[in-house]
Amino acid sequence: MTPARESSNPIESPWWITPHGLTLGFLIPVLILVAAAGRMNFPGLTVRGHIFLNDAYVLMATLILACIAIAGWVGTKITPGLQAPDKNNYLRAGMVVGLIAVLAYLYWFKSFFVNPVLLFQTLVGTYKPDRTEIGSTTGVTSLVNMAPVFFSIYAFCWVHADKPMARKYHALAALLMALTLFRVYAWSERLALIEAAIPFAVAAGFKLSKGVPTATRKLAIMVGPFALVPLLILYFGASEYFRSWQSDTYAGKTGFWEFAIGRFASYYYTSLNNGAGVLATFEWPSLRFENTLLWVHKFPLGVGEGFGVLVGQPRTEFNHFSQFLARYVDQEFNNPSGVFSVVYDVGLPLGIVYFCAIALAAGYALNLYRQAHPAGALIYPLLYLSFLEIFRYPYLGASRAFTWQIGIVLVFVLASLVKQLGRSK
Repeated sequence: MTPARESSNPIESPWWITPHGLTLGFLIPVLILVAAAGRMNFPGLTVRGHIFLNDAYVLMATLILACIAIAGWVGTKITPGLQAPDKNNYLRAGMVVGLIAVLAYLYWFKSFFVNPVLLFQTLVGTYKPDRTEIGSTTGVTSLVNMAPVFFSIYAFCWVHADKPMARKYHALAALLMALTLFRVYAWSERLALIEAAIPFAVAAGFKLSKGVPTATRKLAIMVGPFALVPLLILYFGASEYFRSWQSDTYAGKTGFWEFAIGRFASYYYTSLNNGAGVLATFEWPSLRFENTLLWVHKFPLGVGEGFGVLVGQPRTEFNHFSQFLARYVDQEFNNPSGVFSVVYDVGLPLGIVYFCAIALAAGYALNLYRQAHPAGALIYPLLYLSFLEIFRYPYLGASRAFTWQIGIVLVFVLASLVKQLGRSK
């Protein structure tokens, strides 16, 4: 194979955008701190129901994270033998996917966009929409989750651009980001903003590392993520403010930062505790893939029902986790944990294989990114986000991740067609 054009001088990557750096430098310390906070009854941390997250489960999670770190590191040592294709073909293809996401947004929130008064009232805060009022359409509104695909290729071209991008790409990026922010506010969905931000965060890491960093830039690269933690907690607390802080449970009883840190820790502790509780109270592995392949179970046209029957999980019985929440903990905190739910699906040995395969692919995709191959830009942000969400739920098994993957495949297909058309001229 012909080596990549830029493989002789690939861009280095900061530790925090590598799968092993993220795991060792952030995920494992957070796991230990969150587990300790739960045991110390940290002020503001809410734990309801039974406690299942004992030393054995913390050790299991640490083992899995360590395996992810090793596999991710091995993946970054595999040198891609691929020739970097024309980035512009992928950017054009990404624009098509981005426009699909725009149309999906316009359809989803059409009640606001056709009513300027309602839109203005929503933006200034005099009207707060409810999810039940907005609604969604399966298979149509889910297409908004293709937006991160465009952001990924757009941010990649920002790092590796040979010349400035055309204004139409900047305009589309601004429009999609505005629609995403509106979704975050109107639909109360924090994750949508994180999905949009990750491609830019990865690209920013590479941008900082370009050339020979000065001492100041080296320091920023090393400690930057830790400096951003307060901003992450602030973002989390601000979004929770409108949900919980003004309720009778918290109003006037705690300061904002104590509330924000407590809710942040509660969010991850209860997720891990839920996952540990499922392992403690149900037989596993279930081999029903209700977490790792949740999107298949939810697939329309009878596919989900057929798959459920095939694995012994009919739709009528698809409620064991709800039963667990109602019986042992709290239905408000309903994240199943991305670590333990995978173990519940396939067992510990195959669970480790599952995570190692993702980490190995992530390490390889990161190297593609470093060597200016668009495939790395399309694939790596998705896998990176799956690690960030690992305490909460198995992101790659969710329907929104499946839509993201469909967008990636569509970009590959369209880029190939653009290339073929260029050759035929």
